Amino acid sequence: MVEKELTPDEVIDALGGCGRFQWRINVVAHLMKTIVAFSISSMIIISATPTWRCADSKECTNLTLINSYNESTSFCPTKTCTIGNSSCKNIQFDEGLKTIVTEFELVCDRDFIPSTTMSIQIAGTLVGNVIAGQLGEIFGRKRPFFFAVVILIIANVIGFFANSWIVFAVCRFFVGLAAGSFMTMKYALLCEFSLANWRAWIIGFPSWPMQACVLAFLGWLIKDWRYIQIMTAAIGIPCLIGWWWIPESFRWHVAHDRQDVAESIIQHVAKVNKKKLTNTDHILRKLETDKKDKKHTVLDLFASRKLIVVSLLLALNWIALGIVSYGIAFGIQALFGRRLTAVICFIAVAVGGFVVGGVQSADAPNKDMLTNIFALIANIGITTAWGPVQTMTIELYPTVIRTIGFGTLSVFGRVAAMVGPQLDSKVPGVMYHVIGAIGFICAIGSLKLPETMGMDLADKIATNNKVSQKSETNNT
Repeated sequence: MVEKELTPDEVIDALGGCGRFQWRINVVAHLMKTIVAFSISSMIIISATPTWRCADSKECTNLTLINSYNESTSFCPTKTCTIGNSSCKNIQFDEGLKTIVTEFELVCDRDFIPSTTMSIQIAGTLVGNVIAGQLGEIFGRKRPFFFAVVILIIANVIGFFANSWIVFAVCRFFVGLAAGSFMTMKYALLCEFSLANWRAWIIGFPSWPMQACVLAFLGWLIKDWRYIQIMTAAIGIPCLIGWWWIPESFRWHVAHDRQDVAESIIQHVAKVNKKKLTNTDHILRKLETDKKDKKHTVLDLFASRKLIVVSLLLALNWIALGIVSYGIAFGIQALFGRRLTAVICFIAVAVGGFVVGGVQSADAPNKDMLTNIFALIANIGITTAWGPVQTMTIELYPTVIRTIGFGTLSVFGRVAAMVGPQLDSKVPGVMYHVIGAIGFICAIGSLKLPETMGMDLADKIATNNKVSQKSETNNT
């Protein structure tokens, strides 16, 4: 029973916290993520390079004759761009898998194209993170969320008909853009309908790895890059039905002083959760702020001393995630909180990095075994750190800049992910010393971040620099 004005988190609690509505939108959103996982992960299959050989001689066009020879002989060698002193003019691929490499003969002097296309897709994701953050503030979470699905469907369909690798690469840019937009909106939308104790599970649930496994099986069955895209587009069509299942974030309306619209959404949630609200007029407490509603930008991530510290330290963590590894983890946050979990993970990264760096630099006995053990420890640490860092990012920013913050910090992670492979040096141990140093700095920096476990989400930027608590207004 609700008989007084409440904060958004108190409203969610009064509605049952984690009821049928929350289960429904989370299941629908994670199922919708299938088109994103398929679109991004399918590039591994689509850009694969099957075994090929130069077919300039007549003998090399006879597969039966070729198979009768040992591959180690000089007769029709595989992946060779020259025969004698002349460049190969005719390429023959093994039958079976059809990819953009086989379609457009992307080998020899064109072998850079598949990796370039992958980089274009990553660049699209980076752009999508930035754009979605701002769109989520201006138009709300729902419209950019579903518009991303529409773009994915269209890009995959056009990719199916692509008659050149350039057209395909353009499609992959928009695939990346839509994927970045979808992921930025998804976490904010789901968490803004949930209480603190469920956010780690919402963000950490490993739907992506499960969907990638399904894609691997389907790719093994289909074996054709065009039909993989059309299958992905077809999966996206039922996702659009979710428009009638997932409402706009009521917190976004609250943050923009639209209490009347927010209350109508609350009534819908109450109906689904079978909760009865009384005193429905002005359920929500007016948020205290000295500023009128305005459009926020990335500059608002540095609007106060607290937000400056939070933004810089979270950016450092996202850079570490991008450089060292990318992964999904959940579970132990419930025991230690977000901040301590991140600190423990980064310490593991630091220890693993420094030990491997020292072992390789000193050329120690059992170097290979020690490298494998401690490199695995560092990898487990950074993989696990992904969960609490994402959760803290959602929880530390107020609603009016939450998607802007998440999208902007995702850019740091994407850029760092492109820098990471360049750390591999010819000098033994250098890369791991750098990884260890990054882990150490992030562990120290994370201690300066506020613990967010059990705290309510803030909705507006506070006019002071105090850390928001449950007893205070929902500002930060």
